[in-house]
Amino acid sequence: MMLSLLVWTLVAVTPAASFTTPEYLPSSPGFGDHDGAGFHGFSCPDGWTMHSVQCLRYNPQEMSWAQAKRHCESLQGTLASVFDEMMAGELHQELTQAGHEPGPVWVGGYRSSERSSWSWTDGLGFSQFADFCGGASAPQDCLQISFHEHQSGCLGELQCEVKLPSVCGTILL
Repeated sequence: MMLSLLVWTLVAVTPAASFTTPEYLPSSPGFGDHDGAGFHGFSCPDGWTMHSVQCLRYNPQEMSWAQAKRHCESLQGTLASVFDEMMAGELHQELTQAGHEPGPVWVGGYRSSERSSWSWTDGLGFSQFADFCGGASAPQDCLQISFHEHQSGCLGELQCEVKLPSVCGTILL
């Protein structure tokens, strides 16, 4: 009890100015948008763009999902994961900056061999997915994300052999 009282007394009388922000924390909210240095001192490789906790790289060349996956792996990344609306927004920003016309691009979601659940190629966020587009036809095994006027950032199933541009990603954790 006395120790707790002593600690609280020290906290209360210590001036706030004596606390400094650790070096690894950003000094401004937009820390990832200006010089490539970002999340906890990580930076993106050349040709990649820093976003909140990930680096993204748009590939305009149309490929099948498997070809796009291998391409991202050759760049030391994976097809991008889209766990939530924030990541979908970052992906949209990457596509817009790259001049991508509205339309679908491959991302890293795939249906497991049991055909019952979806996974991400980076192994993270196993069951976390941004919004799926409505009106799916027959079940397919690969995911694309579409940015159209009426389908902004929604995920959709597609045949893996279809050739689309893609987005590679790497999570900075």
